[in-house]
Amino acid sequence: MASAIAASTGGLGAQPDDFDLFLRRMGALEQRKAIREGMDATIVERVAKELLRIPVQTLLNGIGLPSSTVLRKISKHERLSGTESDRVARVLYVLELATDVLEDAKLAAQWMQKPLFELDGMKPLEVLDSQPGYDRVKDILMRAAFGIPV
Repeated sequence: MASAIAASTGGLGAQPDDFDLFLRRMGALEQRKAIREGMDATIVERVAKELLRIPVQTLLNGIGLPSSTVLRKISKHERLSGTESDRVARVLYVLELATDVLEDAKLAAQWMQKPLFELDGMKPLEVLDSQPGYDRVKDILMRAAFGIPV
């Protein structure tokens, strides 16, 4: 997958929180390990501001993470929990796929914030807090990629 997401952003620090490293260079088991060990909390700010161009609070609400906890971790340069990291990783995975399907990172970020009929009027970002929601969004994008009606 060649995407503007990784090309348009720099690293997230010394840990495996760099978008390009995480999405492109790590294998699935390495990604799993990085998620379980916890990503640097600053990834939340970077995903919200640099990739989605939304307020951090909007991202946190969308993926169901507690604001006070995550904002504290950001300010103290702590790591996210495995669960918190998993939810952020889902956003990265979906945004990457949406960018590939729509062939534009900005359009993909906008698409993540649009209510969809296929999601009962919810936004893709709002359903990524659970595996079934993630699976449904991924299914919608895969169908679009292959021209299959949803």
